[in-house]
Amino acid sequence: MATPNFPKPSEFEADKRVQLVEETGHYIFTDPDDGAEYEYDHAKGAWFPMWNESLVEQQQSIYGTDDAAGASENQNDAKRKTDDLPKRRKANTSIYISGLPLDATEDEVAELFSQCGTIMPDMATS
Repeated sequence: MATPNFPKPSEFEADKRVQLVEETGHYIFTDPDDGAEYEYDHAKGAWFPMWNESLVEQQQSIYGTDDAAGASENQNDAKRKTDDLPKRRKANTSIYISGLPLDATEDEVAELFSQCGTIMPDMATS
């Protein structure tokens, strides 16, 4: 892909490839070889490609990306991300009770908390 022969600002009015967009006040150059459009930036004194579907397709063809390859890359990225995550530990559903009155008996505690579920003694201290 060759760089187009851009006209100079003094040639804009005479060049048929250049159009002035009244709404924006910018000049647009259309390359006759590939139909690509460029917008002139007066502050920088340069032509810049306009963002459109043909530009996207052209860039994708250069880099060799398409929808199928992009989708498989996304799937591989997702798999890699899940493989990198630490394995989830089993949820801890145990509760530990503190602040019981010193005169509370094991039977009283078991009677009160058995309404909530199974009571298992601490394996370390029994």
